[in-house]
Amino acid sequence: MLSRSRLILARCPMVPVASFVVAVLLAAASAASQQVVFQTMPGVPQGPARDTSQQKPGTAIVRGRVFAADNGQPLRKAQVRITAPELRENRLTTTDAEGRYEFKELLAGRYTVTASKGSYVTLSYGQTRPLEPGKPLEILDKQTVEKVDLMLPRGGVITGRVVDEFGDPVSDVMVSVQRYQFMQGRRRLMPAGRNGMTNDVGEFRLFAIPPGQYYLSATLRNMMGFGAESDDRSGYSPTYFPGTPNVAEAQRVTIRVGQILSDINMALVPTRTAKISGTAVDSQGRPMSGMVMAVPKGEFMGMFGPPAQIRPDGSFSIGGLSPNTYTVQVMGPSGPDNEYASAEVTVSGDDVTAVQLVATKPILVTGRVIVDPAAASSLRPSSVRLMAQPAVMDGMMINMLPPSTVSDDFSFEVKTRPGKMRLAFGGPPLPGWSIRAVRYHGEDVTDGGIDFRPGENVSDVEVELTNRMSDVSGLVTNGRGDAMKDYTVIAFAQDRDRWTIANRYVRNARPDQDGRFKLTGLPPGDYFVVALDSVDGTEWMDPEFLDSIKTKASSFSLGDGETKTLDLKLNTTSS
Repeated sequence: MLSRSRLILARCPMVPVASFVVAVLLAAASAASQQVVFQTMPGVPQGPARDTSQQKPGTAIVRGRVFAADNGQPLRKAQVRITAPELRENRLTTTDAEGRYEFKELLAGRYTVTASKGSYVTLSYGQTRPLEPGKPLEILDKQTVEKVDLMLPRGGVITGRVVDEFGDPVSDVMVSVQRYQFMQGRRRLMPAGRNGMTNDVGEFRLFAIPPGQYYLSATLRNMMGFGAESDDRSGYSPTYFPGTPNVAEAQRVTIRVGQILSDINMALVPTRTAKISGTAVDSQGRPMSGMVMAVPKGEFMGMFGPPAQIRPDGSFSIGGLSPNTYTVQVMGPSGPDNEYASAEVTVSGDDVTAVQLVATKPILVTGRVIVDPAAASSLRPSSVRLMAQPAVMDGMMINMLPPSTVSDDFSFEVKTRPGKMRLAFGGPPLPGWSIRAVRYHGEDVTDGGIDFRPGENVSDVEVELTNRMSDVSGLVTNGRGDAMKDYTVIAFAQDRDRWTIANRYVRNARPDQDGRFKLTGLPPGDYFVVALDSVDGTEWMDPEFLDSIKTKASSFSLGDGETKTLDLKLNTTSS
């Protein structure tokens, strides 16, 4: 293993953009041959800082430069961000005229560095393909990490026009790109880049698009919900390229690094629109205030219908809705006592009237936090914040109630809306701590959650915290025994039922500058683990993909708070 007191890594084969779908020609060979130099003061403790309650300024420094991948020129005014969630560290800086950046007073820990600029693809250090995590930097106290350079590829560009059924241009159409990704074991169509609006002649231009395959959609942003009333029922469905309201019939668009795709034209699909109207009252029967939003059901997460203002008498009317099933819900002011109302409404072309939204008060969840007495002195109760989150993320998270702070006696009160919810940390991670278990009447509901019913408060909930974090780390070698520096490790539970639950039991890791991977905080259990040469996007969360790689995987068991070192052999994804 290379010494950590002075480490030199050749960066030529590791240039982040080198493997981006197609070969990217780097004009500046000198930039590719630079080295990353790490300098460490002798006699410095090796472990990352964990306790941030009485935080002193850090002593480490990270420096580097940002270049354009196509010509090797430095990029001025690029934004560079360094993050370390376990340390609650999130800083942003801007490169100078020579593309240089610097972060000072960093605490010891494991960091990710990301750079972005205008029409270039946002990239993390060590990233080699779209949606892939970058490589972490393991930084020690008093260490200076030099030449953490990033080379940004130019993003792709898609241009075209949107017209109506008569071929006339349509303005104010939102055009967006989506791609399929996996979340909690489900394949979902997710937003994948900047949106664009058509101009007065129906033209649009989307830029900074990473290479890959996408679906293109066009949605006319009907603003009737802000008070305008109309009897006109003509409208347009959200339309996918080349011109269909059904994503299953849509044509994918493939774009390479820096490619410009022109004349990607779409004709909006006409449809008869409808209104949803009704009343929204609170739990006392009084008119509610705020907005009402119609969120369409479906596999595309991120699309929403036009909002409507609730009138003083509690009535509302949402217009311009194409046929679909919608979740109609009130968007009121955020707060712990905010009441919640929603209803599922199907629109098939005719107006839907007399929809009654009757709000319910937030459900009060009370309980206590359980901590090992030996560790309790190192945890300030006020540093722990808990909140209720949907057990299954399905659509937009609107009107989530804010997190609550744990009391000095380790009791807590959390408010939630009805539905299947699970308790989790609210806000940034609590450094060095994790939720070991959540129990309701003695039953483990950590992952499955609790089914909260309207008007029924819940008590006797235990949230057990632990600072005995498991740690799985190691190195990866190829068939010749050579240490590898570019790979992805996937650890996943042997119990297939756990592949789709909040992803606590399915994790991936990329190697740091020493070629070492690290997985922290896996729950106790039996796991498969495999090192692969490449993983496409979020497929490591796909149950079918996990099934396909089980035969290549090794097995290991992990105890509570156990530290385990694994030496793995590299596998090719295609073999």
